[in-house]
Amino acid sequence: MSQDQELFAGDVLLNLAQNGGLVLDADEAEARITELRRTLAFGHALLADPDYTGPEARLREILDELPKYVEAFQLATKSFTPR
Repeated sequence: MSQDQELFAGDVLLNLAQNGGLVLDADEAEARITELRRTLAFGHALLADPDYTGPEARLREILDELPKYVEAFQLATKSFTPR
């Protein structure tokens, strides 16, 4: 599958987290959330850059999708029970 045809997994991750199928400890989730927030900030900065010549529509799709990942990782920590 080419990059312009890749599907996003935000809804899948959210569903898994809501149903207890995605579980992360707080440190792991926070590391992932931090990286996602950096990616979001970088993406928004690209869109604000008048010299950006990349695929704007695709970037907007990605920026709309990433908050689902953040929410999923936040929910996944609430399901975590240390063994």
